[in-house]
Amino acid sequence: MKFYKVVCKRGHCGKKRFVPITFYFEAPNAMTAMDMGRKMPGVKHSQLPLSCVEVSWEEFQAGIQVSAYAR
Repeated sequence: MKFYKVVCKRGHCGKKRFVPITFYFEAPNAMTAMDMGRKMPGVKHSQLPLSCVEVSWEEFQAGIQVSAYAR
């Protein structure tokens, strides 16, 4: 398994507006990580994530310590 940082468009900000939200996932590949990000609550499900980058274990551990919705 690899570790990914996925940046998605968070909705509920008005028509055609969004706020980026970052999630950290452990997944076998980037496509699975992006699919997991699209299914998170508050994300615009009809649109693709903005980015998906493989990260180190240390960055993954630091990222999951804080809730994505609290950042």
